Amino acid sequence: MERLLEKKVFLISTLSADPVFILQHVQQDKIITSREYNNLKHINHTHEKIVTNLLDTVMSKGDASCHKFMELLQQKEVQDTFPVLKEFFIPAPTAHNQDNKVKAGDEINEYKMSSVPRGLCLIINNITFVSPNQVRNGSILDEESLQKLFQWLGFSLHVYRNQTAEQMKVLLKTFSQKHHDGDCFVCCILSHGSKDGVLGTDRGIISKDDIFGPFSGNSCPSLVNKPKVFFIQACRGDQHQLPVEVQTDSYGDVEAKVEMEDKESLELDSFEMTTIPSDADFLVAWSSTNGYVSIREKASGSWFIQSLCEQLKTHCPKGEDVLSILLHVNNEVGDKTARIRHVAPTKQMPVHEVTLRKKLVFPVLNL
Repeated sequence: MERLLEKKVFLISTLSADPVFILQHVQQDKIITSREYNNLKHINHTHEKIVTNLLDTVMSKGDASCHKFMELLQQKEVQDTFPVLKEFFIPAPTAHNQDNKVKAGDEINEYKMSSVPRGLCLIINNITFVSPNQVRNGSILDEESLQKLFQWLGFSLHVYRNQTAEQMKVLLKTFSQKHHDGDCFVCCILSHGSKDGVLGTDRGIISKDDIFGPFSGNSCPSLVNKPKVFFIQACRGDQHQLPVEVQTDSYGDVEAKVEMEDKESLELDSFEMTTIPSDADFLVAWSSTNGYVSIREKASGSWFIQSLCEQLKTHCPKGEDVLSILLHVNNEVGDKTARIRHVAPTKQMPVHEVTLRKKLVFPVLNL
């Protein structure tokens, strides 16, 4: 409490830059109650008055609350919003690290991730296709896992099933034209696929430009400087004949023809969207590399989506960034082997394409 009282003027000056932000975090950490939050967020009070009352309220609760508040001020997300706080908490230098100091400019910042809701999460799940033998059994389990995950992470959910190619194009364009107040946009597409893109239920194909183009900086200004994350569960190669308990997310003989192109042309196709700056801040995670199948089990869902959900649930509370978590996904999925009838044992390796400029971290919200 003594240090908080000693630095009260400094903290009032610093935190008054965004009092609502710090109020939300203080309530989220349960340092104040919901009633106290509403009382402090008085419409007629100046920013300085709100912060002054907040500090008085915290100090009135005793040393434990003051200590918890000081810990909150040391969180990276809070210090990214109030950079002056970094100087406030600089530790005294020690002899052994004098020659190995890391400059502040060398550090990679995190994307802001404090809005409630955090952003929109669009899930497109194509299960039933025009060909009755192409039903994607088990995909409903992936959809349920994704809904639970992103609701837990504080996103507003929007779920659509069984969309034709044209309906998917319209849906993606519609969401790109929304005003995105949140800090992030997430899109999960579960369908059959090929090298040329993702299939609608009518066997029409939507290309990578159809998926990502509407969300570029030129087309979607409200997502400029915000991360745009795409998780795509679909085959990108030849279909294999599978036993009853395992399927691939490829779509029939058409893919055996289109996937025979040389590797170089596929690599160029994969990285068309890396132009900076209009296409900055993208993360696209595919369930498999170009030319290969993606495994989906009827009884438990796809390898990629189920691993993605479990790894995010495990590592987000630890503060790990999403790119690091995807390495856990790659490791888990890569260790699996599908025993497919009449073919050699099948492996799968997810891959991601990145134009992020900062670390992407999903802090777990206590809603």
